[in-house]
Amino acid sequence: MLVELTLLIAAGLGNLAWDLTGRRISARARRRARRERRRESLPLPAADELAQDPFEAVVGLAPAAFVEHTRATAEELDRVVDHFDLVLLRAEAGESLVGDIVYIGAEAPRERGRELLDAWLGAVTELPADVAERLRDLGLPDQPLADALERERARNYWPNVATSSDLLEATASDFEGAVVLLVAFLRTLTVATSDPYR
Repeated sequence: MLVELTLLIAAGLGNLAWDLTGRRISARARRRARRERRRESLPLPAADELAQDPFEAVVGLAPAAFVEHTRATAEELDRVVDHFDLVLLRAEAGESLVGDIVYIGAEAPRERGRELLDAWLGAVTELPADVAERLRDLGLPDQPLADALERERARNYWPNVATSSDLLEATASDFEGAVVLLVAFLRTLTVATSDPYR
């Protein structure tokens, strides 16, 4: 009994050391590779002092508060997806080692992702119907994000949702897809406002 306890403690300490070093380096590499695969990123103002916020001109198409909420949701959800790079590595380690010695920590980012999507979808329902329809013509991704949120809620009923790398990969993929759709929508808004023929 004492030998097994000593081995578990040693394995736990070894896993903790690896979590603080190698696993985080691997997570950063995954993050870089994932971001390089994206075709679009949030529009940023130019570096000079006369630069304007690229979203200032969007006000004619969508309420400024909604555009800012969409932008904040995309940025925060992107940070949640970044956290999943480490969570997935931990889940893979938990499946190959004794699960009790690996801290996965998937609950907080999953909950935060659901909160962000739920709040954004709530903001969409508060838009006037004509504005929402006009924005859907420009790619408002409310239905795909509602579907992603529904899939994530359905996964929540699985008993191993916080430890299964397959289920966590599906969650991370849905959240990543939501970021890509929100960024593409915001980029479309900035392009639409600069189009003189619209």
